[in-house]
Amino acid sequence: MDQDKEIIKKSKKRLQKLKLLSKFFDKADLINIIIKTELIQSYFNTKSPNDLDINKLELFHLQYTDSLIVLLEKIKKQKEANILAIYTEIDKNEEYIESYSNNDVGGFHLDKKFHNSFVSDYLKSFYYNMVEVRMDFDSKIIRNFSNNYAMNYYRRIDQINYLLSLPKTKYYEFENVDVEKKLLGKLNLNNFMLRFVCGYNSNNQIFELFKITNTEDQFIWNLQTNEFYFLAKDIMLLLDTSPNVSSQKNIVDDLVLRNKELELKSEHMKTDLSEDILSVLQKYKETLENQDIVNQVIDVDEEMNILNAMLDLNLNNKLQ
Repeated sequence: MDQDKEIIKKSKKRLQKLKLLSKFFDKADLINIIIKTELIQSYFNTKSPNDLDINKLELFHLQYTDSLIVLLEKIKKQKEANILAIYTEIDKNEEYIESYSNNDVGGFHLDKKFHNSFVSDYLKSFYYNMVEVRMDFDSKIIRNFSNNYAMNYYRRIDQINYLLSLPKTKYYEFENVDVEKKLLGKLNLNNFMLRFVCGYNSNNQIFELFKITNTEDQFIWNLQTNEFYFLAKDIMLLLDTSPNVSSQKNIVDDLVLRNKELELKSEHMKTDLSEDILSVLQKYKETLENQDIVNQVIDVDEEMNILNAMLDLNLNNKLQ
């Protein structure tokens, strides 16, 4: 009797395992298999009036249930490893995205505002020094911005000739700095109010484009020659003057998209099974639905053979 209870107990544990696995895979065929397996087990319930050989239930589980559990557990383990790899990649991508966001906050966009002020003061100092009012004139501070951001932010451009000064441009010169005469006059009229538009990088030669506030006039600072000069309006139409964005932003955008794809992939990975596995589950379900399997478990042939033997025995005795 204790052995019968132990077999029933093990049978229930097997069913519990199947139920847990079915929640992971979320497949209708698995639910159907569990229902059929519970039905077969119910024939051997200790409270059942049927007096069946409990060992046949154990044999059924050994032949069918255990093999299915082993298969599903191996598939689950493989899928969990693949899903873990996906989430590890997502975490690494998130770390890079967060790192970029933290570095960008208060970086380029904030420093650009300070750069406007520094260049404005620099050109104003140039003007006052030209009219013999001596002021501090330091070129280093206005180069800090390009030193920090040119490589990652400034727009790559092949047509360097678009950014060069026109022939016969006339300049004021002071301490190796050249400012176009017409440009200096226009800046003075507008109180040296200006705005950084964008930067260009042509084979590591750096240029910055500025706009004089409240005008349509734009000018170039050539950091190689230290020249400031107007940008011709026809050339302006040929240039991309949109705000600079970090080259790393493209990487970040790609990583954000990649993470969305990975999350979607991980959601489908749990329930996606190969055609071979689906075919096995379908075949397993059909086997349990076939009445023959029930007949094997609840086999009456043995009892019939015994009964026939007894009848034959009684018949022979009477004949004697």
